[in-house]
Amino acid sequence: MTFSTPFGQIGNGNLSLPYVASNLTQNQMVLFGQDNLYPQLLVQMFYTSPLHNAICNFKTNSVLGGGFELVKDSTATTSDDVNLRAMRGIMRLDDNLDRMLLDLIIHARCYFILHFSDDKSLLRVEYIGAEKVRTNEDKSLYYINDDWSRGLATRTVKPYSRDNLKSNKKLLFCYENNGAGQDIYPLPNYTTALNWAFLDGEMSVLQKEYIVNGIFPSFVMSFPQPFKSEEEKNKMKQTIESGRGARNGGKIITFVGRGVDSIPKIDTIPVSQLDNAFQNTTESIDSKICQSHTIDPILMGIRVSGKLGSGSDIKQAYTIYEKNVVMPLRREVENVINTLLNIARVKGKIVINDYQIINEAIVEGSNNEMIKSLNSMNPLVASKVLDAMSEDEVRALVGLKKGI
Repeated sequence: MTFSTPFGQIGNGNLSLPYVASNLTQNQMVLFGQDNLYPQLLVQMFYTSPLHNAICNFKTNSVLGGGFELVKDSTATTSDDVNLRAMRGIMRLDDNLDRMLLDLIIHARCYFILHFSDDKSLLRVEYIGAEKVRTNEDKSLYYINDDWSRGLATRTVKPYSRDNLKSNKKLLFCYENNGAGQDIYPLPNYTTALNWAFLDGEMSVLQKEYIVNGIFPSFVMSFPQPFKSEEEKNKMKQTIESGRGARNGGKIITFVGRGVDSIPKIDTIPVSQLDNAFQNTTESIDSKICQSHTIDPILMGIRVSGKLGSGSDIKQAYTIYEKNVVMPLRREVENVINTLLNIARVKGKIVINDYQIINEAIVEGSNNEMIKSLNSMNPLVASKVLDAMSEDEVRALVGLKKGI
C-alpha cells in the first residue's frame, strides 16, 4: 500500500481535524478529508507510529485473546444448531473478527457486504476495510474503492434495511460509532493525539538519521591553511565522511599534515541539551498517545514517575483499562456479530471469552479470586504480574505448599 497524501494538506496541518463537510462532494459523495484520503492517513499512522501501533494491537489481543463461541438459544432446534455452526464459515468469523475489531479501533466503523438469495437467505458475508468506504450526506448510498487516491468509486451499494432488502440481493451492513458532531463519518477518540502519533514516527526517523548521519554537528574543524587544490579538499571531505555512521563508532581518523602549522583545530559542540530534548519529547509523545487511548503507560512497559511498576500497580492499571476499554470494545464486537446473526435468522449469539491464564478446573485449594483476576487480564499483563510475585506467592496462588 502506498501513501501519497502530504500530511500538511489535511486539516490545515492539524492531523486531528479532517475536513468533513457536505459541500465537499464528488457526485453526491461526501469527501472524508480535503483530498478524501483521511482514512488512509489513519492507516498510515497505524503503521508509522510504534507506540500507537502497539496499543492498537494490545487492545485487539485484550479483547479477542480468549477466543469466542457461538452459543445457541435455549429454544433452538437441532436444525438451528446446524445453521448456527454454518454461520461461522459463512461469516468467516475466524478471519474477520480481528479485522473488524482493528477497524473499530482505528476508524470507529466497520462494514460487511451481505449477499442474499432469492428467498432472502444470507448466502455470503464479505468484509470491507473501513478505509475503502465513503457515503453521501443522507447515507442512502455507499461508495467503495480499493484505492481512493486513483479516482472515483469502483462500486456502489445501498445500506442494509428491510426495505432495501425487498429489491436488492447485495447490501452493505454498516456499523458507525458516531460521536458528537460526527453526522457523516465517525472519528476514533485517539485522533486528539494524532499529531503526537505523527511525531512518534518522525522521532524514530530522526534518531536513525542522528545515529547514521549525525543530524546536528558535534564538532567544528578549522584548517589554518587553505587547500592547495580542489582534489586535496575533496580527499579531506571523503576522509571525514568515512568516519560517520553507527558502524564507525570508536574508530580513529588519521590526518597526515605538512607540519605543526597544517594541523586542523577541532572544537567539540556539546550535545547533552540535544539528548535532553530527545528524552523530553519522547516522554511527551508517550504520555499524549496513551492518554488518547485511555491506557496507563505502565501497561505498555513505559516507566511512569511515581510508580514502581510492581505487580499491584500493573494489576490496578489493567483493572481500570479492562472496564474502560476492553469491555466496551468487546460489547461492540458482540453487538455487531449478533446483529448479523439476527439478520441471518439464526437462533444464537457470539460470546467472546476471557483469556485463561490459569485453568481453575485443575487447581485445588487455590485463590480463585486472584485467578479470576489474572484470567481477565491480557496475557502479557498477567505475565508481568506473575513475574513480580515471589515463588512462594505463586505456589500459594495455585494451592501448593511453600518451597523448602
